[in-house]
Amino acid sequence: MDRESAVAGRPDRTPLTGRGHPSPVGRWEIVALLWVAFFLNQADRQVFNVVLPLIRTDLQIRDAALGAIATTFTIVYGLLVPLSGWLGDVIDRRKVVVISLLTFSTGTLLTGFASSFLLLLMYRGIATGAGEALYAPAAASLIGEAHVKTRARALSLHQTANYTGIVLGSLISGLTAQALGWRAAFLIYGIAGLAWGIFLMWRLRGHQPLRDAAAAPKDWATTRATVRDSLAVIAGTPTIIAHMIGFGGLIFVLVGFLTWTPTLLFERFGVPIAYAGFEAVVYHHIGAYAGLALTSWATDRLMGRWPRVRLLSMAFGLIGMVPFIWWAASASTAWQAYVALGLFGFFRGIYDAGIFAAIFDVVEDRLRSTVTGILLASGFLIGAASPSIMGAMKASYGLEGGMQVLAIAALIAGMVLGITTLLDRPNRAVGAL
Repeated sequence: MDRESAVAGRPDRTPLTGRGHPSPVGRWEIVALLWVAFFLNQADRQVFNVVLPLIRTDLQIRDAALGAIATTFTIVYGLLVPLSGWLGDVIDRRKVVVISLLTFSTGTLLTGFASSFLLLLMYRGIATGAGEALYAPAAASLIGEAHVKTRARALSLHQTANYTGIVLGSLISGLTAQALGWRAAFLIYGIAGLAWGIFLMWRLRGHQPLRDAAAAPKDWATTRATVRDSLAVIAGTPTIIAHMIGFGGLIFVLVGFLTWTPTLLFERFGVPIAYAGFEAVVYHHIGAYAGLALTSWATDRLMGRWPRVRLLSMAFGLIGMVPFIWWAASASTAWQAYVALGLFGFFRGIYDAGIFAAIFDVVEDRLRSTVTGILLASGFLIGAASPSIMGAMKASYGLEGGMQVLAIAALIAGMVLGITTLLDRPNRAVGAL
């Protein structure tokens, strides 16, 4: 039995079935189950950005303060995601995923009852940010261990939940907010997330990870060794460090873009609030789907002959998006903005195809979740400032000036990633990132 077919349960370790026990979970079903969880994760994250103008009017909160809530969310995420990565290497990753889903859904539900800036900061910025931080490292590692030859495709399929969640989440949130008020949008996603978390708690009992929970490190000495070894891998591999910088540039761009583009369309072009959030992301993510599908297919086939292909394609994606971010910022009509956002999305998809596969190509399974957590932390801590910067610049330079800052950040990040990958010694690049 090969490694990939073993993930549904080895002959001597088949999960219990029958009354009260779910049937074994196959390697593609685990992707499907986590796809829904990630969809809710991303849809939940976009609700705030879509209804931001309504919250501002209802609670009389300034743009700079609203930007600070988004920045707090990103900082909390960045600070806690290494803990998530470490937890995914020392305890059962299935439990980490379920705890994440239940936590961020509870934070979303409570946000629907917030009546002040402080409560929004607590429920949205802190509680929801903390819950979402737990998800990605453990989920990506569960998929990575289940898929070897199909790793980039499986992880890319999971990544489409990011796009779909943001697009459909924006549409549903906008329509709900227009019909029932902004609070209803948070309540819907909070309840849906809690329901899926309960189902996932039951269904994942049928999944037997290749990395046995019983074999996970239990003592502090082994736990410290996991963290130490992960840091050593990062410090000893310049391409991983460059990957972290590149990812930070991407998150700086995406957090600012997702937070403020709905407001830009609403204020500059008069797009109704029900559709501003949707139109801010749908064309972008259609482009991203195309870039992601093309690049994941190509890089899986080229890795054997050209080991640097993932990182170089990611650098190309960052640099390629620059002119289209700039164009979207200065567009004189809504349709110019939509075309620019779509092309920006295509290059974003090229980048996204390698985010996790690049790590898993070089990092052994016992360290993957921790290293992934550190990668995500670096990105979100670097990117945390962009909503506040754009909110603070809005009064003097408009959102156009803030989006131009995003373009500059993408250019710098892409150049660092590309140059480092090209200059890295061949013996590092082979099999690395």
